[in-house]
Amino acid sequence: MDDRVAEQLLLALCRRSGGDVHLDLAELDSIDASGLIALLRGAATMCGDRYLVLHNAPVSLRPMLDVVGEAVGDSGVRVV
Repeated sequence: MDDRVAEQLLLALCRRSGGDVHLDLAELDSIDASGLIALLRGAATMCGDRYLVLHNAPVSLRPMLDVVGEAVGDSGVRVV
């Protein structure tokens, strides 16, 4: 599956969800900035007090989250 298709699926899932969306990222070896942007876009489509919850985030995601800091929390993304 290419990145564009994956992002479109994520956006559709987030828009249609009635609650939080939980993603288990355990199978990812790494994620780049475009992957983080896709996750942030997905979270931005969710209304109200719903969150995109990331489980088992790859190590490569942590430094990017540190750079964007509070903007991630405000975006509706939660990393557990």
